[in-house]
Amino acid sequence: MTATHRNLLWLPLARFERDAVRSALQRSGLRSDDVDVDAPGRWFWRFEEDDVPVGFGGIEVAGDAGLLRLVTLPLVRHRGLGGAMAEALEGEAVALGCKDLYVAPSGEDAFFGDLGYAPCPPDALPPAVAARFPGAAAAVMTKRVG
Repeated sequence: MTATHRNLLWLPLARFERDAVRSALQRSGLRSDDVDVDAPGRWFWRFEEDDVPVGFGGIEVAGDAGLLRLVTLPLVRHRGLGGAMAEALEGEAVALGCKDLYVAPSGEDAFFGDLGYAPCPPDALPPAVAARFPGAAAAVMTKRVG
């Protein structure tokens, strides 16, 4: 639950929901080939508001850094849900031991900038994070969360 979306729930992604998150990422033009909820350090959630699915999010933990994945379903975009989901995931990241979150904004630089993320120079990326963004390291943004 967040202050702006009191009925927003985030639930750990069930194994059978893996295809749904892949599909949502693909439809949004986001990387989906590495979604594997069984991989160590990868955590995914399904978001609902008033029992209606609104999106998916994930964090991949690499030491004290986390990689943020976020997708709001198209029919519920532009209602503040993406920001509320990001806020929830940031709290989960802190609980998982992350101090910094990294995201490849995929054209949503302004959205993530409004949430406090800033461009991260490629040479400042932790090696484990840089390895997850081959060829896209120049576009990565970061935020201190812990």
